[in-house]
Amino acid sequence: MMRDRVWAVGAVIDQVNALLESGFSGITVEGEVTGATRSARGHLYFSLKDGEAQLDCVAWASAARRLRFDLEDGLAVEATGSLTVYRARGRFQLVVTRIEPQGLGALQLAFEQMKRRLEAEGLFAPERKRPLPAVPQRIGIVTSATGAALRDILKVLRRHANIEVVVAPATVQGNEAASEIAASLDRLGASNLVDVVILGRGGGSLEDLWAFNEEEVARAVADCPVPVVTGVGHEVDFTIADFVADFRAATPTQAAEILVTRLEESQGRAEDARARLGWELRRHLQAARARLAGAQGSAGLARVPHRIEVARFRLAAADRLPVLLEDLAARARNRLLHAEAVLRRLPGLIAATGHRRLVDSRTEQLATLIRGHVDHARTAVVTMERALQHLSPRRVLDRGYSITTLEGQAGPLKSAGALRGGEALVTTLAEGTVRSLVVKSRGGARSLTRSSSSSSSTQGTLFDDGGSQ
Repeated sequence: MMRDRVWAVGAVIDQVNALLESGFSGITVEGEVTGATRSARGHLYFSLKDGEAQLDCVAWASAARRLRFDLEDGLAVEATGSLTVYRARGRFQLVVTRIEPQGLGALQLAFEQMKRRLEAEGLFAPERKRPLPAVPQRIGIVTSATGAALRDILKVLRRHANIEVVVAPATVQGNEAASEIAASLDRLGASNLVDVVILGRGGGSLEDLWAFNEEEVARAVADCPVPVVTGVGHEVDFTIADFVADFRAATPTQAAEILVTRLEESQGRAEDARARLGWELRRHLQAARARLAGAQGSAGLARVPHRIEVARFRLAAADRLPVLLEDLAARARNRLLHAEAVLRRLPGLIAATGHRRLVDSRTEQLATLIRGHVDHARTAVVTMERALQHLSPRRVLDRGYSITTLEGQAGPLKSAGALRGGEALVTTLAEGTVRSLVVKSRGGARSLTRSSSSSSSTQGTLFDDGGSQ
């Protein structure tokens, strides 16, 4: 009888591995994940179990890096690999090269896991989202330099000549896309050159849009110092970046439309306010002219010709106020445009902040100057109105004086020598009028009172508004 062969431990394991590799290479095993851990070198260790057995598994770092989702305990998966015996410990295991979740696809599962984690951190909270600027004048764009999304965005933004655009190109698909997008967002945010950023790309599959679901892109959007508007894919597409962004648009074109519409609405409100201001000024000026014209022939104003001339001068100056304001605004706009032109010629990272403060200061000074001119004009009109009321002939009548005119004439009677016998006189008192007839007309004529009227008389005079004889 031949003696049985004596095997070395390593030789036995090598023989078993040879048999396993020939019969159990590239097999797929389904089960529930348990004990999942990742080593410092990136290797992934876990076990697959069902109701009857448990199998140790390992995914080396090269395979683990390709995993889109987090391997969690309790997750039902299908693992593909080869059966082998680990020589150092003699442990039977499955060396995994690919893992797919059961039910949801790998990308969809990774999306849901990322969404839950970032939402728990508060990155989607409404209270951390910033409002879009009312007047966006400098807009940054992060997208592919050669994609259709950039052309669509620029086509909309060109509708408004005052908008400046800063493009930070980035790859929007592929393994390097996420890091390039995050870097472009960081550069724009740190430049102080833009008021708002559009992050966009055209449509595609979940895998095509995956860069916008990466964690580094989501955190770059959250950390951007200016508001971010996303327009990724089509209307039905949602990415993690959409949930973090301050405003989500359905498409890149709609993202640009939102900003241009806000600018057009702000300019429309400014034009309306300007038109209302001009109308109010003209209305007050016309009312002041009417009051001045109505009182210009009265005896009371005859004693203050200088005040009338001053009032006319002020009214003329107020009448020129809209033109002066237009000229002032035009010169201010020219100064702002000049300042912006100088700013563009300077290195953006060195001088942008100082020049922007200068532009804001000039804008505030212009607004203060306009308000001062308007307040001054309004005060002048109110002062003239009070002066006219103080100089009204009615104030003289209230002190016991009277005004006599020839019947049918508006001007006051100044000399008795101009009277002839038989002429009718009308004497206006503080309350009512008296009509009389001239009997003699010499140096001192006498008159015979023919009739008088109470304060309710309908006799019309130069000093009764709207009366009729």
